[in-house]
Amino acid sequence: MTRVTRDDGLDTRARLALFHGSAVTAEGALSMDNAEINFDAFMRSGVRANNLITAGQGPTALRARGVGTAHQLRQLGLDSLHLCDADFCNEASLAYGAEAILGAFLISAADAVNLAGMEAMHILNIDARRLLECCVGFPGEAEEVLRQLPHGTSLHGVSCAVALDSGLRAAALKRCGYGLNAVVTQLAPTGGELAKLGYGI
Repeated sequence: MTRVTRDDGLDTRARLALFHGSAVTAEGALSMDNAEINFDAFMRSGVRANNLITAGQGPTALRARGVGTAHQLRQLGLDSLHLCDADFCNEASLAYGAEAILGAFLISAADAVNLAGMEAMHILNIDARRLLECCVGFPGEAEEVLRQLPHGTSLHGVSCAVALDSGLRAAALKRCGYGLNAVVTQLAPTGGELAKLGYGI
């Protein structure tokens, strides 16, 4: 016989998945009061992202369990790759707000690469400028971001300074579909900036 499902939405399987490999034994997981299953318990016992996802604990459920901020989601091991799941991303945005999620999950060049071209861009209102700002000093990642966006048309709203700081140059821009005309129209570079991008004057 299976254990009777509690009102907390966690049946036997979910409880075992939630605490699998953690400091909480199976017996402990099954006997724990619902109120005890919270952020502090997760952190104390080593519950991580895979446990949470397997147990069906998405952002809304986690917020109800005391995960009060988007940064606490990151502490539990959730990252920008999880936002590539549109349902998870939408739920996270509704639970914590788009800006809070971006502040916690879009902080590195790797995050920018993960989210470029994904539905998360629409859900969280991310534009190319914000992605490239995360790629300052990382030209390879900056080019990869552009590769995953519509070729030749995605630099509107990006300043030439951001493009330069991210390490984008003429060769990479060309590989991503940006000829000189597109660069001039979308980045509006000065003569000096155009030279820094690698276009001869």
